[in-house]
Amino acid sequence: MNIKLKIIITTIMLLSSFTRVLLPDTDISLNELKKIAILEDGRKKPIDTFARNILKQLSGKSKLNRKPAITWLVKLLFTPEKSHDDKIFLINNPEILTSIGADSEIGRGRYSYKQLSNGLSKLRELAIVASRIKRDKRSIVESEIISLYNKIYLFHEISDSFKFCLPQKDFSRINNETLKKFSIVPDPFGNSFLDLLPISKTGKTIESKSLDSLTDSEKEILNISNRMEQWANHYQNEKLKILPYLSSGEEIWESPWESVIKSFKLGKTPVSAISIINKIVHSFRKKDQVGFDNSIKEFNKLVILNSKDLVSSTKINMEIMYNRISPFYKSEFFYGFSLLFLLLSFIKFKKQLYYLSYFLLILGLIPHTYGIIARMIIRNRPPVTNLFETFVFAAWITVILGLSLELFKKRNIGILTGSLSGLLLLIISGRYALDGDTMGMLVAVLDSNFWLATHVITITIGYGGIVISGVLGHLYLFQAIFYKQKRNEILKDTFQSIYATQAFGLIFTFVGTVLGGIWADQSWGRFWGWDPKENGALLIILWSSILFHAKLGKMIKELGFSLGSIVGIISVVLAWFGVNLLGVGLHNYGFSSNVANALIVYIIIESLIITGSYIYLRQKKI
Repeated sequence: MNIKLKIIITTIMLLSSFTRVLLPDTDISLNELKKIAILEDGRKKPIDTFARNILKQLSGKSKLNRKPAITWLVKLLFTPEKSHDDKIFLINNPEILTSIGADSEIGRGRYSYKQLSNGLSKLRELAIVASRIKRDKRSIVESEIISLYNKIYLFHEISDSFKFCLPQKDFSRINNETLKKFSIVPDPFGNSFLDLLPISKTGKTIESKSLDSLTDSEKEILNISNRMEQWANHYQNEKLKILPYLSSGEEIWESPWESVIKSFKLGKTPVSAISIINKIVHSFRKKDQVGFDNSIKEFNKLVILNSKDLVSSTKINMEIMYNRISPFYKSEFFYGFSLLFLLLSFIKFKKQLYYLSYFLLILGLIPHTYGIIARMIIRNRPPVTNLFETFVFAAWITVILGLSLELFKKRNIGILTGSLSGLLLLIISGRYALDGDTMGMLVAVLDSNFWLATHVITITIGYGGIVISGVLGHLYLFQAIFYKQKRNEILKDTFQSIYATQAFGLIFTFVGTVLGGIWADQSWGRFWGWDPKENGALLIILWSSILFHAKLGKMIKELGFSLGSIVGIISVVLAWFGVNLLGVGLHNYGFSSNVANALIVYIIIESLIITGSYIYLRQKKI
């Protein structure tokens, strides 16, 4: 079969694995709902992104039962009574379940609200006790108790977001005559808070009267008004801020509950957005697709009108597309298969599988590039602003360097290093996407597009170069140990690539560090302050410089330089996020500190590889 035809067939098969993402997720389409804008943590985003962020915070996943997070969120918002069986609460320590008296049938894993409900009172008690302990003194279990309590609170907060629209038992025993007096249609399951707002207005007018002078009807009205007052005091701060408006030139976002309560307190008719939300909720519950879509379109038009175009529908739609495509996941997929087919090419079908792996590496770069560009447009920021993005961008750089190497060398080296480095770095980046929004707002000191586009990008490119050099160093050791034929020729070719990429990494790391010093001078009033992060960057520069000086001074040969390039990866890892484990320094922001064990294991493994390889090759006099 023609090689081009094989490539086309294989590509179609790979792409077909993604078609399940495009299938309908529920019995009612949510395409219009995804476009609703919400303000979360200072950033305007589609509710589709909000759903993914919340589900990741609760369960560590962006999907539930292989369905997008938005399908779970709409169930929680519009039919909260049906969401209690969803297993979304990730619990790592089963002893927490034992301590609160909840069902612990599976040990570590994900539990539903229903499974945890019996232990919620005890959980609250334990969380209060644990919260009184200083953060750095808490045990792992105590920290997770607080985390679980916060997750339960967040679950309640979101599930109550549209509770004012839904029938409530609290308002079920109301005389029909009283309801008819206010033109309210009785609901056998209880009327909603929103239904009863006209009654509350009258209730406020009779509050000043003495209880003895009230008629039975007035007593009932006052009783209803008092119950609504209790609700208003309970639901004052809600997370779902989807109602923007301008006040004295200032942009303000409210939750639906905040708007409803404001109307209740002032005795006014709710704003038109609330009545539209009521239509949205009930259209969904009735599975009325046309009414559901039309109500959401009406709502979104009103939001844009009220916000005076401060909400960009273009960016909202772009972010929805970004979420749907999941570009970095697709890149992982292609890089992984590129690596797999390249390894298989050493066994059989060498030429065909080589070209296929080359093609897949290029194919993986397409969604990777799209993802980076889309994030830049959505946030109006350079490509690197947080630790997640440093891994994504460094992965992109390593793939570009790999393809460049392959273009000039054509010895599988570029494909191997590009696919392996790109895959590993994207997998690591996924770890930093589990905590929520990867496009969050920046801390004040980082809020500079110029320096993010110069210092941060430059030094990340340098990191990518050092990493590629270290990966090639591993390849050099493998070739030196296992290759028999044309060993010297192959090792020489590999070493040239190690040398070139190490030089590339050193130059960019040096320039990036200098630019960082200038930024530090502007932000903190000093060019250099021996901050751990600064010391980490200096460590990379010094180590790389030592390698070049030692090679030029003939103190080490190709083997020594290759071993040193592997040490270079360790220095990058320590500078990248290892120094943040110290918990000190001006650069200690926006990073996770839960990587100490993984970092130690990695350094031990690399040390064993370096030591073992050196001893073996010296004994063999290679």
